[in-house]
Amino acid sequence: MAKEPAENTSEFDLGDFVEGKKFANFEHDFKGIVEKIYEHSLLVLITENDPEDTATVNEYNHRAVVRMSETKILVKTDNPAPRKSDEEEEDEEEIPEDIKLEDDDAEEEDEEEE
Repeated sequence: MAKEPAENTSEFDLGDFVEGKKFANFEHDFKGIVEKIYEHSLLVLITENDPEDTATVNEYNHRAVVRMSETKILVKTDNPAPRKSDEEEEDEEEIPEDIKLEDDDAEEEDEEEE
């Protein structure tokens, strides 16, 4: 079963231009664009780096996972992904029981077939 994606409650949005701190083989800080948001970290597409770090950037396929606490937003995106409002969250919680039961029955049938 696939997990539902976690809601983004951080200050970061997809497309933000950020600065990441050096780590591992990096000798200098780098800059890039947020591609994915995890619970406490970000996947950043590295777009600007020191020439000394070119080999490391290539080795990492121009991407790095960085801690949110060690990342600084330089430019916010103009088009952030929509976030759920409080009303939308309440609407999702009100799923009728008969719908829930139908979903559970379908899952049990799938398991029996295997």
